[in-house]
Amino acid sequence: MRVSLKKFIDLIILHMKLTPTILAVLLFFSCFTYGNQKVDIDSPEGWAMAFMTSSVQNLGQMPPHSVNLRDISISAELSSIPHLTREQQKIGFGGFKDEDLNKSPAFGRLRASFGLPWNLNAEISWTPPLQINGSKPDGLWGAALSKPLIDNEKISVGLRLFLLRGGVIASVTCNDDKINFTPYTPQNPVGCIGESDDKLQMDHEGVELFLSFNNSSAALPWISLASSNIDNSVEIDAPLKVGREIATIYSSGTIQTFSFGFNYDIAENWILNAASSYTPLDAQRPNDTSGNDNFWNVRVGLTIRY
Repeated sequence: MRVSLKKFIDLIILHMKLTPTILAVLLFFSCFTYGNQKVDIDSPEGWAMAFMTSSVQNLGQMPPHSVNLRDISISAELSSIPHLTREQQKIGFGGFKDEDLNKSPAFGRLRASFGLPWNLNAEISWTPPLQINGSKPDGLWGAALSKPLIDNEKISVGLRLFLLRGGVIASVTCNDDKINFTPYTPQNPVGCIGESDDKLQMDHEGVELFLSFNNSSAALPWISLASSNIDNSVEIDAPLKVGREIATIYSSGTIQTFSFGFNYDIAENWILNAASSYTPLDAQRPNDTSGNDNFWNVRVGLTIRY
């Protein structure tokens, strides 16, 4: 088939016009790194997500107790978050890259509970979105339903079902320290040029069994064992020297937590809560750090009953 000279020239011009545009688009999108990855709960990334989820786990402040319909109590709780070593913070790239996980030394929440029929106690909780060291809770709320099963002069046994939804936004991949160094140096290996906008989702639900030891004193000691199914993800959004890293990492599994504590009646309708929780965790790292990867914290709270 014959093509006229004019049409041939037009085709060349059209080709010359489109090629730079297409190349520009391709170059633009090549500067962005996208990826979704599923990791095991004992991988460095999975361990970090499980560790942070353990710090906000929706555990009970006190054993389930008998309630009357429309009984109301309000409480506030503050718990510690263990400080991680530099080796423990190497979770990026399968355990080779440092991440900034030591954002806040403590976690807090507010609770309200309501007496329901059949001796059930319903509870809701919420963490205010206060920013601490570049991290802020994002829609972090919980709910629980508890009921005493056995209650006599010596012991009480109770069951509590709980869940938590929400997460935290923090500059983990690229923080203040990294962006102060030249991109692609040992202190800034991925080329951060600004703070990242990373979101860790810490959804979980579980069951907690309580055993308390009744006595005539103002202090009520108790122990509990909880099992939680965790469904974690972290969404990474990091501005880099060349492009932008946008990725999502998923992890899920089951964790068990042992707690012990006591409740002390400091005044009429005022109760002091104190507890400590231990969650066994393990991380399969490329280098054995010989560190303690388990989670352990202390919790204190104050409850007002109406």
